[in-house]
Amino acid sequence: MHEPRPGYYTWRDPRDGKTYVLGRIDLALAIFEAQEANAKAAAGKVTKSLAERLDTPRETIGDLLDRMPVGKAKPETVRHRKYVDSAIRDEIGKVLCADLTTKHVAGMLEKVEGRGKMQWAVHIRSRMRAVCRRGMALGWMDKNPADATDKAKVTVKRRRLTLPEFQAIYEKAPQVALWLQNAMLLALVSGQDRSTVARWERSFQQDGCAVLTRGKTGVRIAIPLELRLDVLGMSLADVIARCRSTGIVSKYLIHHIRPNVNAPKGSAIKIKTFTSKFKEARDLAGITGDDAPTFHEMRSLTKRLYMEQGGVDTKALLGHMTDAIADLYANSRGLEPLKVKISTR
Repeated sequence: MHEPRPGYYTWRDPRDGKTYVLGRIDLALAIFEAQEANAKAAAGKVTKSLAERLDTPRETIGDLLDRMPVGKAKPETVRHRKYVDSAIRDEIGKVLCADLTTKHVAGMLEKVEGRGKMQWAVHIRSRMRAVCRRGMALGWMDKNPADATDKAKVTVKRRRLTLPEFQAIYEKAPQVALWLQNAMLLALVSGQDRSTVARWERSFQQDGCAVLTRGKTGVRIAIPLELRLDVLGMSLADVIARCRSTGIVSKYLIHHIRPNVNAPKGSAIKIKTFTSKFKEARDLAGITGDDAPTFHEMRSLTKRLYMEQGGVDTKALLGHMTDAIADLYANSRGLEPLKVKISTR
């Protein structure tokens, strides 16, 4: 018990040092309150014998992170995990696995959420759940404290891409990179993501189809070359023919047309370059802001355009294995009203 000011009392918890206010009360009552609190604190303090402490595993969360398997994860996934692991290590890396509690994990997540990094908090929580499962498998932990934490609520700020915006960016693309228009057409007509478009080889054509393996999920997709996006007036075969007509010898449909120090003519385009060059063209088109659509938003635009056109299995085209993900890409996020379709006889 403490008396910071005459007649004003506080009590400090010996377990964690947190101070509780008793206020302006009689000294006898303050002593009684403090004695009760001391007894409760003493009763709740768990002590271990020397033998028990010697038997307690001494591995830390940092040690556990070092034992996390990589498996068949993609290089990009491995790099992302390293960033997440570094954040976890900085915050609770020295905590013993056997002593880790939900409070440790929740406190770490609250700090991240307090900075407004809600998606980052989701990644850290997911990784911690996996780390704790690994700890249980190794016998270093008896339970998974991360399971009891709440998942951060993420509000998607990026808005969807519209067809007029696509066309405006497409017009500015040649000012940024000669290959960008081809990349945009290939992505929009085929519905594929950056990594798949970036590694699309000329040899992928088989029996009238383009047979692809999505880099992110490993899903194999066979897209008929006759697939046609009516609003563009182009088929997949037309786009591929255009990509081949650059006069550059390359195994990739999307390739450098002008050489530079780090990339000779015909070499593949880096995924990060897709993002940066699309952003440059988007800015030139006057489409700016924190919620400005990215290259990836062409996948949603593809789905919405083909759904409007009809006759295309957009779930298979985009390589989605579940209806939930397929519906997510179909959602315009309020960009367009729900359309009531009627059939006429």
